[in-house]
Amino acid sequence: MKTQNYGSAVEGSNSDDMKISLEEIYEIIGIGRTQICYWIMIVLVIYFDSAEMAAVSTLIPLLSCEWELTVTWETAINLSSYGFSAIGAVFGSLPDIYGRKKVMLVALTCLFISSTSSAFTKSPIQFIITRCLVGVSMGITFPTSIVLCSEITKSRYKEIGTLLAFISFATSVFGVNLAAYLFLHIIGWRWFLVTTSLPLLLCLLLLSLLPESPRYLLVTGKHTQAADVLTRFAKWNGKQLPSNIRIHVLTGEEERSLTDVLSPMFRRELLLISVIMFSDLLIEFGHIVFTPLAMNSNFCGGSMTPPQHTCRPVSQESLYQISIVTSGGVFACILGIALAVFLGRSIVLKISALLLFITSCLLFKCFSKTMTSIFLFLVRFFVNVNELIGVLIIPELFPTTVRNTAISVVTGCGKAGGALGCGLTYVLYYTSPSLVVAMMCAAAACALGCSLLWRTETRGYAIIDTTEEAMRRT
Repeated sequence: MKTQNYGSAVEGSNSDDMKISLEEIYEIIGIGRTQICYWIMIVLVIYFDSAEMAAVSTLIPLLSCEWELTVTWETAINLSSYGFSAIGAVFGSLPDIYGRKKVMLVALTCLFISSTSSAFTKSPIQFIITRCLVGVSMGITFPTSIVLCSEITKSRYKEIGTLLAFISFATSVFGVNLAAYLFLHIIGWRWFLVTTSLPLLLCLLLLSLLPESPRYLLVTGKHTQAADVLTRFAKWNGKQLPSNIRIHVLTGEEERSLTDVLSPMFRRELLLISVIMFSDLLIEFGHIVFTPLAMNSNFCGGSMTPPQHTCRPVSQESLYQISIVTSGGVFACILGIALAVFLGRSIVLKISALLLFITSCLLFKCFSKTMTSIFLFLVRFFVNVNELIGVLIIPELFPTTVRNTAISVVTGCGKAGGALGCGLTYVLYYTSPSLVVAMMCAAAACALGCSLLWRTETRGYAIIDTTEEAMRRT
């Protein structure tokens, strides 16, 4: 790691300049049109990420009838997007090297093209190829969006962006299933997929108009550009920055690499939160796949009898029940962020993991569709609370120089868990439905164990920019 120096955001600064921190500048800028535009863009990106998975899972019965799919093909289709999004997360260090905006523009463009193309495919193999491209692109856009939530405003407002992003993530599953209930039988699955891609056009428009993250510009030594961006932020928010400011920040002479994320300073927390996200996403996307299957059949929690694989499109009644079950994530976000602010991240992480494990186990006791709906709702609720806390913690732990890399590692583990959850759910469901519940219980137990080992409380942590600052904090 190279030596760090304090730098100015304005070239040619002199002794009369007023030295000020980035946090103080954000205090002057406040919350306004700048942050709202970023949040709208981030919300739409996160919404699409979860909506894609929910849409494909809901459409599987229709695709199975149209293309006469076997269980293997259905599993491959469900795995394609989230399996390859885990691979896409490998490229998560690119925004730390080339900038948030440039990488996001390229990834969002690829995402829109591949997602729209999948609606006009003529065979399962074509559909899977396009969904794999969707997955790789999502593996880049998702973590970068989470990073931007924490970098465009003062540290004490960071929960606002994260809450909006996660509400979008949770709402998308509910929204897609509700839209399927209302419109799928009218417009058909192809145009239904096209409509889920349309928000990406607005994302591309907003991102093309918005500037680069000022935190990223500062830590990479582009002080003049950072000053220009912050001046634009203030102007858009109806504020004015002093003309003689010097931003007191460490310059970007620090080498950024995966080894910084894996250093002893971060290693324990990175491992624990990665396992928690792996387990949570395994449960969540197993839940997304399992819910239509359970609601479209006579699921019995203790049943070991494998259901028969037949061409059976999801009924309107089942779509309605699915939308109700998936609404649990919306309530989880509102309650989760409130508890995280008032009680702290660590305690809420432990409580939500414990309740997730209990409700997952209680699925074994479901002997009616109503009971199944109730406990699937609760599983969705608690897994989303647990995920939300993880998403809050990550930007608070890691500095700007490696933040995108760290979040990509964690979300990559999560996406791998999601892909495994999708695949295992299909295989286990047609072997024995109770095995799906056992899988959720095992993953919940894993998340609970890691949550109990978590000891770092990040509530009140300011956003930091370099590993040197992180070392001083520890």
